[in-house]
Amino acid sequence: MARDTDSERPALESLHTAAVFRRWYWLKSELVAFARSKGLPTAGNKPELTERLAHWLDSGEVKPPKRRVVTSRFDWQRAELTPETLITDSYRNTQNVRAFMKAHAGQRFAFSNEFMAWMRENTGRTLADAVRFWQELDRRKREEGYREPSLPQNQYARFTRAIAEAKPGIRAREIRRLWKLKRSGPGPHEYAPGDELL
Repeated sequence: MARDTDSERPALESLHTAAVFRRWYWLKSELVAFARSKGLPTAGNKPELTERLAHWLDSGEVKPPKRRVVTSRFDWQRAELTPETLITDSYRNTQNVRAFMKAHAGQRFAFSNEFMAWMRENTGRTLADAVRFWQELDRRKREEGYREPSLPQNQYARFTRAIAEAKPGIRAREIRRLWKLKRSGPGPHEYAPGDELL
């Protein structure tokens, strides 16, 4: 693993440029605390927060969080759900949705990144469409070699998969040790051949 041996991870509060900020791995909790200490908005996922802080470090300008405009008042927790129910822009993963999906798609149903992304991207379609999508997704998941895509912000999941492929049988404790070592140095914080040997 290529490391900058002359560099130690700096205190987040000491940074003044986005270039240095981006070299290091930061937990979302650290980013939220830093943004809050500077009076910046803390809303959004980790990539959104990272972009907002990088922009602020370089320009001093505060980029407001992207606002999700919700026009529907449909209550996904309490409403009666049917196969004809339209997916609205107010969609939320709730126990009500879980119960509906288990009743119509089967007891194997579970929320996943792919299913949740599909629901967000398919406003206007029906829960019957969601059932069909999940059943097809479930069929693919049971095929040998299938891997659910990681969210862009989930660097640890991508690192874990890559290490497990490079060194079959590696223990979870060892993967956590390697990830801690990887994230403590300057980026990139992705698997590189040889990381499994450290």
